[in-house]
Amino acid sequence: MVGTAFPVRPLRSTPIDQPVTVDGDWRVVRCAQGRVVTSASVDRSLDRPVVLRQTPYVLPPELAAIKPTVLAMDRSGPGAPSFDGLNAGLCDDLDPAGGPAQLQPVRYFDTMASTYLVGEQWRSGTLAGVSADITHRLFTSGGRLIPLSKNELSNQIGVSTVALTLDGWMLLVHQGLGSRSSPGLVAPSGSGCLEPQDVADRTRLPEVVAAGMERELREELGLLSTAMCDVRMETTVLGFGRWLEKGGKPEFYGVTRIHAAVQELDVRVDDSEREYVGRHEPVPPSGVQRLLAGERFEALDLGIPSVPLEVCLLRWREAVSR
Repeated sequence: MVGTAFPVRPLRSTPIDQPVTVDGDWRVVRCAQGRVVTSASVDRSLDRPVVLRQTPYVLPPELAAIKPTVLAMDRSGPGAPSFDGLNAGLCDDLDPAGGPAQLQPVRYFDTMASTYLVGEQWRSGTLAGVSADITHRLFTSGGRLIPLSKNELSNQIGVSTVALTLDGWMLLVHQGLGSRSSPGLVAPSGSGCLEPQDVADRTRLPEVVAAGMERELREELGLLSTAMCDVRMETTVLGFGRWLEKGGKPEFYGVTRIHAAVQELDVRVDDSEREYVGRHEPVPPSGVQRLLAGERFEALDLGIPSVPLEVCLLRWREAVSR
């Protein structure tokens, strides 16, 4: 492969702050820590078939060339990845008119060497150089988002949900410093990546996404004991978007009703999540009502919200007001 025998180095990293051109009913949602592009018509058409392809995502040559260096540099940091997990990526944009959602297996390390490099430029030490600039794969010259089917990125799917108990409490998570996304910020009750296992025996997109949300929720709230696994949950998928600061990656947002009172739940930080979950943040019913009334999360003096938390709360308010 061209350039793999020569040093590869990052040249620069810049925030993704360029103006974005959107068409139709797409809009840019600005959060404290980033931006998400969403569409009301796509949100209304999420109930569609889902297909998981057998062929996995493959990095394009110039990104494969820098992958070893990306991983080597990342492993020296505090949030070094522990394993190359198998996730699910979205192969194409969701058409508001319907049609199957096409998914494919994606390795986490391939996401690190593609989608997560947005804003960075890399070049090898060869005379000709092997360069990679993810931003050029994200936007057209006119500032429009390049379709997922054409950007050659992993397009790993993110899933996030906020949990509400029977007695009106909301359970949130302070992200650990080892978290890849939003370290140190307040995150949804469950937030992570969709996995191929979430597709098993499910044929509709909301069912698949809800399964991923609930799996992440149980892991991050530590509801993993036999008794806690028996607690029933109901998840509603509220919306879809593309998170610009994360390489335009596709994200789904939802709300989960936990059929138990807060004191009946054995919420804890599981050993497998200690690097990613700093602590939990129970929000009392009075605070939940303030959020539902439109008050900003920062007004509760609980910390700074992550992008997925802000969008989850926005979609939740909109759903309640309808």
